[in-house]
Amino acid sequence: MRPQSPRAEVDAHDPFRSLHPDIAAWCDERLREPTPPQAQALPLAATGRHALICSPTGTGKTLSAFLPVMSRLADLRDADELLARTYCLYVSPLRALGYDVEHNVRRPLREMGLLERPNTERARVRRGRVRERFVRTGVRTGDTPQEERRLMLARPPHILMTTPESLALMVAMDSYRKTLSHVETVIVDEVHALAGSKRGAHLTLLLESLDLLSRSAVRRVGLSATVAPLDRVASFLAGTGRECAVVDCRGLRQITLDITAPFAGAMATLATCARTAYTMTRDVRSTLVFTNVRSQAERVAHEMELAGEPAGVIEVADDVPRATTEKRDRRIGVHHSALEKNIRHRTEADLRSGTLRTVVCSSSLELGVDIGYIDRVIVMGGARGMTPTLQRVGRSGHRPGAVAAGTILAQDRDDIIEAAATRRCIREGIIEEVAIPEAPLDVLAQWVVGQCVPDRRVPFADVLATARQAYPFRDLRDDDLRACVAYLTGGGAGLDDAHVRRIGTDGEALYGLGREPSSAYFENVGTIPDESTVPVSGAGGSAIGRLGEGFAATLSPGDVFLLEGRTLRVTESGPRGLRVEPYAGRPTVPQWSSHLKGVPLILAHEIGRLRRGVADALAAGGAQGALAYVRGRYGLDGAEAAHVVRYVAQQVALSALPDGTHPVIELYRMDQRQTAVYHTCAGRRVNETLARVVGARLHREARVNSTLTTDDNGFLVALPARKRVPDSVWPSLLRVDGFERDLVDGLRASNLLRQQFRHVANTGLLVLRRAGGRSIRGGALRWNAAKIFDRLWEADRDFPLVRETLRTVTRDLLDAPAALRYLEGIEGEPRVLHPAAATPFTFGIVTSSFGDSVVMDDRASMVEALHERVLALLGERVETAPVEDARPGQMRLL
Repeated sequence: MRPQSPRAEVDAHDPFRSLHPDIAAWCDERLREPTPPQAQALPLAATGRHALICSPTGTGKTLSAFLPVMSRLADLRDADELLARTYCLYVSPLRALGYDVEHNVRRPLREMGLLERPNTERARVRRGRVRERFVRTGVRTGDTPQEERRLMLARPPHILMTTPESLALMVAMDSYRKTLSHVETVIVDEVHALAGSKRGAHLTLLLESLDLLSRSAVRRVGLSATVAPLDRVASFLAGTGRECAVVDCRGLRQITLDITAPFAGAMATLATCARTAYTMTRDVRSTLVFTNVRSQAERVAHEMELAGEPAGVIEVADDVPRATTEKRDRRIGVHHSALEKNIRHRTEADLRSGTLRTVVCSSSLELGVDIGYIDRVIVMGGARGMTPTLQRVGRSGHRPGAVAAGTILAQDRDDIIEAAATRRCIREGIIEEVAIPEAPLDVLAQWVVGQCVPDRRVPFADVLATARQAYPFRDLRDDDLRACVAYLTGGGAGLDDAHVRRIGTDGEALYGLGREPSSAYFENVGTIPDESTVPVSGAGGSAIGRLGEGFAATLSPGDVFLLEGRTLRVTESGPRGLRVEPYAGRPTVPQWSSHLKGVPLILAHEIGRLRRGVADALAAGGAQGALAYVRGRYGLDGAEAAHVVRYVAQQVALSALPDGTHPVIELYRMDQRQTAVYHTCAGRRVNETLARVVGARLHREARVNSTLTTDDNGFLVALPARKRVPDSVWPSLLRVDGFERDLVDGLRASNLLRQQFRHVANTGLLVLRRAGGRSIRGGALRWNAAKIFDRLWEADRDFPLVRETLRTVTRDLLDAPAALRYLEGIEGEPRVLHPAAATPFTFGIVTSSFGDSVVMDDRASMVEALHERVLALLGERVETAPVEDARPGQMRLL
């Protein structure tokens, strides 16, 4: 690997001296001294080592990756060897992040005198080649106009920002391969967002392809604010058998994480939470409000607008202390992936400029898109994990030395417990580990096609060796690759004829079939699942966003709904989408299809420990002992602590307390249906796995079709009316024997396998999303994929994409290994109880079992009704303060 600088000797006390004199002078003037990640990363760059830099947002880690690149380009310029080639690739999971980083890189290049500008000296041909005097930057994504792409081919940027999907296209296209042969450094941003997904697995294969293209080994630099385990992610970044240094500066920033519960009973309405959030935004200049789903972002923004005084620009002097600022312009924006990119970009710009002071978003602003300085982050309900909590809260105080301030706004008592457990894990340095997909075969198949298109010939042995260099594919079997090649070259399944023919083979090598057959690859590259959506446009055809296909089908002219936080009325509905106009009226909240995210297993265990600790403290020292326990171990005080203590006390009084090795089964009659609630403390992914197994066993052993509902704390099984099974059957369903068989049977009885096969077949180029320059309609795509899956399931379950579908469902969406470990760890026989009323731990899952027919505010009313019945049974009064000596307030922990 070539060193990045001729100044290999690095002064440990002044790492800037390893850089080109112009770059070092700029650092001395602008930065004065290196931040910790810069001090550790620059010496690694001087020796050309791969590096994973893990440091909080605002600590200079991105600049630590680019400074050596700038220094290398300056060295090449001085040696008159700066050619019209790309020397550095920056890869990020978000297009918008690439544009932001390019902007942030151009500023120091301009101040260093390196950036090419309209009036700078043009490149000249010397010694037979074009020699450059200044550095160009560029962005190549799916949004890049064709004219800019042509210009990039004629005058390649020396630093190119891109995404994994655009990199896949460039590596496969002859027109880009020549300029990529000079790449020396690849910077992968937001590694944590890629490592645990198929996009990340695809990227590792593309980096190996890039290594083959380059004239020398490419240095890889990964950036992340928080990720674990560092050694595994470093291997993911560098590849099989390569060393990767780790710069671990995760504990640099001070974080405060408050917990607020705006209710006195058991649950707050979403409107109440939104009003509380609005109140919390009034004493700061800028706030981000995070929700977990897009529909909730729309609803919260709407309710916050209703909570505010009439909008008006209120001038606030810069020297006014934030803490004493009384009022602010109440302008509120919405940001999520279903909005058009121009609307998202405008929202980001308005937040940076101060035109907006609050933006309500889903996870779309969790990563490092430039939105300016944020004073406070509010997380509605909880982020479902330590890593997303750190990412979201870390968006505030975005500068060295600033404090990241966040508040979790709990909607119910489970949210308080989850937030307290999350806060303790963060304090102890415990975060969930990234689960890297193991050799996803659909990704492998797509990459194999990319190696051959349009007409290249690649030996099979070389393809296998290159794939094994990528960390997720380090244990790739020869027969798995051959199985993928078999269907890509026209092989069928069972007695069925061939499905597709994307490439050719002669037994020794693979080869492309020309430009027309290769179009399937170029039109369908990437691993991001397509959503079935309907476009929404305003007057004049201006695009606003997209609605889920199912929700859009329920709308007709005159209906009113929310989008971009605005109330809109449908004026026209047709095959090209919905046309809308602004309207003042009560709207419905749109729904988008998404897989609900649960808490990670390590957090579920901590939640179980918190509950058990409170119960033990109650038994030993009463309410005061329990309050002291949650105050000392979890930093909870005041009303929030009292909520938790009373919650656990009521559960123990009516039923029993479950934990990780002692599940509790509660039986009820609900709407004349026998209903069992399994309390497990195992997390949503494990619970959904267990629910599928229990459902399959009920069907086989009792000939009963059941309805399943899951959440983070357990799962619910409801039998049909007039069906009943004995109490002794319910605990016997939690057994180890036949686990894998029953899980597959349970999955086959649902639509989950078919749904995921469509995405797997899209990625594996078996079922195309786009053909002939046009997108295939979602209904036709689903029908086609379902038919192919059913045929393959009957003909050959060993077909690579069928096996990959099972792996995706049981390992990525569900967690079969953890569920099996849970069953193996159960001590004794689970208890079966018949509580006199729905116990507090069942409130969430019981109301969720009604599905989308119950809106959030109605669900809150149902929870309060259930809570009042519990209070009546226990002879308690409806609490205004949950414990008589509790003090309302918040507790800072970190």
